[in-house]
Amino acid sequence: MFKRSVLASTVVLAFVAGAAFWHRSGIGGVSSQVYAQQVAAAQIAEEDLVGAEKLSSAFRSAAKVLRPSVVQINALVAARQQVRRSPMDSPFSSDMLEELFGGQINPQRQTQPGSGQKVPAGVGSGVIVSSDGYVLTNNHVVEEADELQVELSDGRVFKAEVVGTDPRTDLAVLKINATGLSAAKLGNSSSMEVGDWVIAIGSPFGLEQSVTAGIISATNRQTGIIEGGRGYEDFFQTDAAINPGNSGGPLINLRGEVIGINTAINSKTGTNIGIGFAIPSNMAKHVLEDLKGSGRVVRGFMGVGLDTVDSTVAKQLKLPVGVVRGALISRLAPNGPAARAALKENDVVVSVNGRPVGSREQLINFVAMSRPGTSINLQIYRDGQPQDIKLTVEEQTPEKMSSFPGAKEDKALLEDWGVLLITMNPQIAKQIGVQESTTGAVIAKLAPQGQAANVHLEVGDIITMVNGEKVTSAGQAKELLANVKRNMTLNVQRGNLLMTISASAQ
Repeated sequence: MFKRSVLASTVVLAFVAGAAFWHRSGIGGVSSQVYAQQVAAAQIAEEDLVGAEKLSSAFRSAAKVLRPSVVQINALVAARQQVRRSPMDSPFSSDMLEELFGGQINPQRQTQPGSGQKVPAGVGSGVIVSSDGYVLTNNHVVEEADELQVELSDGRVFKAEVVGTDPRTDLAVLKINATGLSAAKLGNSSSMEVGDWVIAIGSPFGLEQSVTAGIISATNRQTGIIEGGRGYEDFFQTDAAINPGNSGGPLINLRGEVIGINTAINSKTGTNIGIGFAIPSNMAKHVLEDLKGSGRVVRGFMGVGLDTVDSTVAKQLKLPVGVVRGALISRLAPNGPAARAALKENDVVVSVNGRPVGSREQLINFVAMSRPGTSINLQIYRDGQPQDIKLTVEEQTPEKMSSFPGAKEDKALLEDWGVLLITMNPQIAKQIGVQESTTGAVIAKLAPQGQAANVHLEVGDIITMVNGEKVTSAGQAKELLANVKRNMTLNVQRGNLLMTISASAQ
């Protein structure tokens, strides 16, 4: 009863106050001072809309500039015929498959070649980068296709050939037999800053030439999604809507320049929630140039193993106050560029050619995009004191990547962890059902009471990274795990599932 009385009083008071206002203002009389102020504010706001219209015009113009350069890519695969198979032939149980796929497939069926007819398998996007028909897109858009079709903005469709792919950056270059095309301009992605307006164009869910807008939310993002954490990542993060089908399409600035290639989203639903990722155009330019020229990407090699420096590591290394970011040199390749330049383990790289280094990934990406023979200047801290080091980048080769201590060991027993590790190779990959290009160290045996079992690792798991450093062999994994003093983060591939496991050294 009390609450009801209070509510009634509140309503009445509000009504009475309004009545008093209208009585004071008058009805149909001379304009009140308040109304005059509102009119003046409206006039000022109308003038401000001129600036807003100019911004809207910039969006329209940028979208028009890119429209003839944006394409839809249709991936086709050969039709397959389903046939019955025995459950005994499957490496997985029926129950496991039902759980993994939600009962949506019949685990007792497999496919075999059918009529040879091509059927649609997926839709992606791309951007024309030359008037004679070169198209830049994502590797994951094209890698499983038996045939690719490129649809232009005017509806014409061309069969496309793959010029080259680079799984390590998730980029690919296609070629169509056409001339007189409108080529997009690849801008300088290094000039983009957080807060800058951007536009995403592509074919989300097959809806071609869709345009969305947002800003650069962050730069230098690493997600671990490319090649199971073994790729080169330096993503822009944006809230411009990116959905399935946008992959490979351009992210542009308001000058109509491509500053990124839309690649992935962070979402539990598989659709946009405002967190999308794009490969910077400067990285894409490097890959595009190499794939067009030779069909393979040439990368720089420095000859170091790296860890990221944070505030805790900075304190342990007695770095000066304010120096809390950088790349820690944890290993040196014998007679590599870094070793010859007199770099040492526990040196901390804080800048390269005057550009700050905030993480190991930033330094890795910079060196990888440096041409062999290029001289780079590093600012480092050694024993708390700054030094300048100059070194010459060499070409990265499998032989040089395997030159680190322990890199060639095919097997490694870790008694403390209770595991036997084996270096991944194509034969093992085929046995456990993953891509033959998968690298890392696979768990071959596991003690039930060991540290590995305690963090829920399993036989068949592939350790791909330890504390952010890529694992290329069992020997290297053993060395990395042995050198961990406190907490660690493991990137693990289990089948086609990628996981991150946190653990403490014991």
